[in-house]
Parts: sequence; C-alpha cells; structure tokens
Amino acid sequence: MLKNKEKTIREIKLSYRDYYDKVLAGWLGKSLGGVIGAPFENHKMFGHKTAEQLWPDTLAVNDDLDIQMVWLEAMQERGLYLSSRDLAEFWQDRCYHNYCEYGVFLNNVQRGIAPPLSGSWNNSFFAESEGCPIRSEIWGFVCPGNPRLAAEYAQMDGQLDHGGISVEIEQFFSAMASWALVTNELEEVVKAGLSILSSESRIVGIVNQVRSICEQYPEVYDAWRMIIRRYGDRDASKAITNLAIVLMSLLLGKGDFKKTICICINSGWDTDCTAATAGALLGALKGTPGLPKDWLSKLGSNLICGVAIKHKRAALKDIAQETCQLGAEMAAARNQAVEIPDAPGVTVRGGSEPKLQMKAEYPEAPVLWNRKTTQINLHISNPAKHNKATRLLLKIPNQVQCGKFPTQITLPPGKKQIIGLNVHRKQGAEWLPDRNLFTAKLLSGKREENAELTFGLGGARQWLVYGPYWDMWDQTKNEICPYRNDQVKINPAAMGYRDCYNQYVRFDYQYLDEERLRREDIPDELPFELELGEDLITEKELGGFKGQACYYLVRTIRSPRLTGQAALLVGRSGPCRIWLDGKQLVEYDTMRCWAPDQKVECVLTGSSQRLVVKLIRLSDAMSFSLFFCQRENPIKKAGISLYLDSIEDLPNGI
Repeated sequence: MLKNKEKTIREIKLSYRDYYDKVLAGWLGKSLGGVIGAPFENHKMFGHKTAEQLWPDTLAVNDDLDIQMVWLEAMQERGLYLSSRDLAEFWQDRCYHNYCEYGVFLNNVQRGIAPPLSGSWNNSFFAESEGCPIRSEIWGFVCPGNPRLAAEYAQMDGQLDHGGISVEIEQFFSAMASWALVTNELEEVVKAGLSILSSESRIVGIVNQVRSICEQYPEVYDAWRMIIRRYGDRDASKAITNLAIVLMSLLLGKGDFKKTICICINSGWDTDCTAATAGALLGALKGTPGLPKDWLSKLGSNLICGVAIKHKRAALKDIAQETCQLGAEMAAARNQAVEIPDAPGVTVRGGSEPKLQMKAEYPEAPVLWNRKTTQINLHISNPAKHNKATRLLLKIPNQVQCGKFPTQITLPPGKKQIIGLNVHRKQGAEWLPDRNLFTAKLLSGKREENAELTFGLGGARQWLVYGPYWDMWDQTKNEICPYRNDQVKINPAAMGYRDCYNQYVRFDYQYLDEERLRREDIPDELPFELELGEDLITEKELGGFKGQACYYLVRTIRSPRLTGQAALLVGRSGPCRIWLDGKQLVEYDTMRCWAPDQKVECVLTGSSQRLVVKLIRLSDAMSFSLFFCQRENPIKKAGISLYLDSIEDLPNGI
C-alpha cells in the first residue's frame, strides 16, 4: 500500500507544465522503446548489444501505441464515462489488428460474446499474453495521481481480449504510470502499482522476487538467468515473463534511460513491449530532460502508427497535449485525487442521463449445444431515480427456441431484475451455426428510454472420435510379440521389456480403414460423440485412457456465408494428418509444444465437407486445436477477425 505516501482527496497539486512534460516524455519513451525493441522481438537468448548498437535501420510501427491512440479518440468522441461496449465498437471501427488474442476478441464479439468473456472464452493460448499490458499508459496518463481510477479503466480495456494475470498486469502498469506523473521516485511508483492489487495477486510475489534477485545479483546477465529460470516461457509474448523483465530493467537501469532499454533488449522475449513499457514509465518519471537527445533526434517528432486513425501522423507533442486535456477534464469530473490549478480551460462533459441498461451473462458457457439447453441471464438495471415500466422484446435466431420469460417489467429506482432465458436448438434444425445472435429490446413508450442489446452464442463443435488405438510392443523391431507368441508366453518384464509401463504407436500404420473413414463413418469401430464449446481438445476430452495412442477425429462442416480460399490454423502436440473432402491437406510428423500457429490452406465450398484428423499422442498429455480462418490477413478491413464465424457443424446422427 502507499501508506505514508498516500494522498487524500485533492491533496495532490500538479502543475500543468510538469504534467505536460511528464506525459510528453512518457509518449516519447514509449515510442523510443517500441522502435528500438521491434527488430529484436521474440529472441529468447541473452544478447550483448551496447546502447550504441541498438538503433534500428528503419522505424517499425507496433501495436503498443496503435490501440492506445484508438482509446484516446474514444475518450475525445464519447467522453470519459466509457463502457466496454464503447471500447469494443471503437476497436472494430478503427483497429486493423485481428490476429492472436486480438482476433479471438473480434471473433467472440462478432458472435455476440461481449466483454469480459470476450477475452477469455476460446482463448486458451493467448489469454495471458502481452497484448493488453502494453497499452496501459493511456489510462495512467489521463488519471494522474489516481492509481485506482487508472486501474479501473485498464481492467475494462484488458478484459476485451485477455483474462487472468494479463489484465492484472495492465492494471499494475497503468497505476504505475498514474503515480509516475506525481513523483520522481521509482520505489513510490512500484508501491502505487501494488496498491491496487490484492495481497493474493501473483504480481506481488513476482515484484518481491525480482527485487530480491536484483539485489542479490547486480550483474544483469546473472539476474537475467535467475529471472528466466523462474519466469521464462516458450511463448515470447507471455505477460509474466515480460513483466519480470520490465521490473528487472527498471531496477538495474538505475534511472538511466539507455541502460534500461539496453537491458530490455538484451533480455529478449517480447522486446518491443518490454522496452516500450519501461521507456514510458521511465520517461514519465524523469520527464523530457531524462531522455537521450541523440535518440530523440533520430525518432522524429511524429507518431509512428500502423492503423488508419485520425492521429496516424500526429505530432507526439500534440498527442501529449490532447492527453493532458483529457486529464484536466478527468480531474474536474472523475479524478478527485489531484488538482491541476493552472490547466487550460476544458469543457467538462458529464455522464449520459441514466437509462435502462442490459447485459447478458452466461452461468455456464456461451454455447448453443446440439441437445442441451443453454441458460442466459439477462440483467436489466434501472439507474434512474424513479420507477420504470418497460416491455421486453426478444428476437432470436431461426434455428433456436426460447422458453417462456416475463415481458412486462417494472423496476424501482436503483434496482435490477434478472430474466432467465432457456434456449435450445429448434427441433428439426439440421446445421448448427457458430454465430447465433439475439437482440433484446426494452420499450417504454418514450424513445429516449428505450434500450437495445445484441448478444449471442457460439455453436458447439461436433466431433466423432475413434480410438484409442496402440501397439503393445515395438512393431518396428519385432513383427510378432516377443513375449506372447506360439513359443513364448511370459511377463514382458521378465525378458527385459518394460512395456508394462508404456505402449507404442505408429504414425504410418492404419489402425482402421482410413480410406473408408475419409468417405463415411465406420460404426463397427464404436466411435463416441464429442461436443465442445471451444476449439482446444486435450486428453481430458478423449476419455480416461493414458499413454501413447492414435485417435481419429471426424467433423462435418459447411460455410454457406463464405466460400473459396480459406485456411486452417492448427495447433498440435504430436504428429497428425488432416484430410478435407478425402484429400490430405497436411502431415506433421514431429512432436512439439502446443500453439495454434501452423496455417494450412483449404477451400470452403459452402456445401457439406468432411474433415478427418489423425492424431498421434506420444505422452500422457495431448493438445490439439483447429480454427478456420481467412487465408490472407485482411489488413485493410478494420474490425474483422482473422478467424471465421461462418462455419456450421452437422451434428452426428443427422
């Protein structure tokens, strides 16, 4: 906690001159770290670059700043009382980043799965990545001296496309940025970041551990080895690893900007993110006098931006001024912690008039199942000071039925009502779409009091699973079983074989009639139905069998809303083959750690298509995922996910 450094309401006085200088230095530091770190991104070995060797040949754009400029425009155009819906709409309207966690978020929103679930649902690999911690500064910069308010904005932002500790790290960094504007001491800034976290947060332990390592190992390479030993990850973008690197660089950099950035770059992992975050925090702490003049002259004066927004070519000094204008308005409207007595006059915009509000929540999963009912809780709130009577209308997809629900609602002031909707597939419906949008409307008779909400369910994936199949002995060495044959019947351990602890599996062996399976089901093999709401399949979903084995997975799909060239984004932990319409698309014969990162071209016809996957499991654990996505990244289309929501599944037995 801040304790003796904590300020009460309006005790912090911040001169506008200092405020502007620190914000400008923060944006400059962010830009310097981003462009310097970009060429070294994803290198996971320690480097030995000196500060003189860091400056790149070309200045690269990155998402560290792009999305923050979208949020700047959102506050300018919609005011300070933003909602997650506002942020989602601005992203869809102005941001082209649609891959990895960004693409998962857009895919969820397109299917009506709104924040905060949009950041965690079907996002197993990217949920705790760097995509949201890197955009923390904007919230701190518009909330000077108020770490908690900055963290509230950061949480709303982070939950768009992330979950878990990534959101907490964005909150932590935003709180640090907020306090960096009112102090010059790093330790105070770290305490401010910790003040918004619960004592059980993993970040508290990471901060303490990194501080201890840096005290015990003052040499950067030694400290790096200890930190990576504890927090390293095969994914260069994991937020925890990069948090530890940022903290180490700030502690061992001792306030020297070039040294701090050099530590970030040499430490590897997501270097454009770590250097940009450390650069922004150090810039805000020290102000423009603390930035290296030679690097500033090479950077130039304008934003380097990769999305087509109003600020694409804006001068950084103008961005700093506009940020401070929002901060001055925030101090007058929402931020009771700070006073900026000499701030230029700004228009203070209030919140919108209280109106009926709706949001959808899912007690279990946001999924339309083949045979199960899904419950959706519609929360209707009345923030006004008088009773409101309204009528609820619900528009549902053609293939869905909904149980009875109350349509006439009267809400006292400040109260809410939860309407439970029980929805299921309509009898006789054939295909199960992945996009199932509902529209709820509240009609009160007065247009200004009406409310509308679109929400939805993703379609459950319909797999038919064959297996497991395995070999008892190593058939690449022995054609017949060496311990059970016409001459020998003996415990394998007695002959030196340890096959009682493991079994074998062959990738090229056909454990069933594969040619037939590519055309039709084989009932005699006793397959089982596997219905999943998400795209990741692990050993847990394949039954209780443990060990090496072969499985065959079959799924029938179509895509009537999108035909032509497309792709599969495959994630796997072992060898696999994939066939579509009887033709082999790809073969992988190696074992690896799962990541949804191998792209395979395919063609969607719009008609029924049979997808067959042969999976080899080489250990107790197994992971496999398969996303349909666009063949080419539509970089010129804002708000369109790389992942497709147009796929429909044919449930087994139809």
